[in-house]
Amino acid sequence: MRVQDSRPKLLGRRKAIGLLGVGAGLGLVAALEGEAGLASAALQGAAASSKKLTFPKGAIIRTILKDLPPEALAGGATLFHEHLSVIGPPHPYQPQSKEPIAHSVTENVDLMVDEVRAAAKEGVACIVDAGTRDLGRNVDHLRTISIRSGVPIVASGGLYLQADYPPDVATKTDNELADEFVRDAHAERWGAFGEIGSSLEMSTDERKVFIAISKAHLRTNLPIFTHTPHQGCQKCALDQLDIFTSQGVDPRRICIGHLSDITDDPQAETPKAIAKRGAFVGFDTVGLKTGQPDSKKVAMCLAVIDAGYEDHVLLSSDINSAPQMKINGGSGYATALVVFVPKLRAAGVKEATIHKILVDNPRRFLAFVPKTSS
Repeated sequence: MRVQDSRPKLLGRRKAIGLLGVGAGLGLVAALEGEAGLASAALQGAAASSKKLTFPKGAIIRTILKDLPPEALAGGATLFHEHLSVIGPPHPYQPQSKEPIAHSVTENVDLMVDEVRAAAKEGVACIVDAGTRDLGRNVDHLRTISIRSGVPIVASGGLYLQADYPPDVATKTDNELADEFVRDAHAERWGAFGEIGSSLEMSTDERKVFIAISKAHLRTNLPIFTHTPHQGCQKCALDQLDIFTSQGVDPRRICIGHLSDITDDPQAETPKAIAKRGAFVGFDTVGLKTGQPDSKKVAMCLAVIDAGYEDHVLLSSDINSAPQMKINGGSGYATALVVFVPKLRAAGVKEATIHKILVDNPRRFLAFVPKTSS
């Protein structure tokens, strides 16, 4: 069924981005609000006209509760990098909320169920939790949230950053760490390795973890997504991809994260270089005030799309603190859909492209044919 187009005419890309950059006028604000209200319907309309994806025989998306065929997530957006079981204080790039904060959301499963249900009503079909052992992720909470909300949740795992590593990481070899990752991935039903991070200067132990994740991937075929510094770091992104590929990881199984925070790459040369090599590009802080404003993130996304790499773009918001929750006046887990995607539409991105980025690309990234570990 075709959605009737009652929206204002789209602005040209250059003009729209300019308006976003200076604080859009009332007309553009109204347009964006109207776009956000049509998020779910527009996704469904684009889905009807998009060509059918094909996946390798035996490919599944592993959620915390069960393995799903990729087709099961064709009805909505999959957010590939959010945090459902570890919610901390405001991000250093986030303004402090003036409203009362539900500080204990980490332990408040009831609240998290409500937040995920609200995201589902706004078009979210699946959420990837980016928690890791060193961040204190709670797998039992993820199962409960998924069961009670009815929303499939993909658990990920590995190790985050040197500053958070358990002390024993320094004494273990990459092979020993890989054994642990494979064991935990099976025991806790991980559907990806992530978010695997490196600092502005990658430490020796971080490099060891990247090698261990590579080896664990080769034994499981689980996809990998990463964390690069929120300050923006072109070299970090390229170094991460280089380590993985040097260990034999297929770039198509990798997403390099937080590329939307790179502030010194206006033409998006780094994301384009990563996409050219076959990896996914993680614009996974969209709708949030991290690194740089959304106007620049929109421009980067458009640059990647215009270069012919729309098949490599993934969107998410990295929701991870109490002020971002709906109960506290934030836009919640659907932030990428209701805050950022309307800006892409206003900048002229077609519905078919938006559907591909929100629905098709994350399924292609997450779908894998399981291997028996050796």
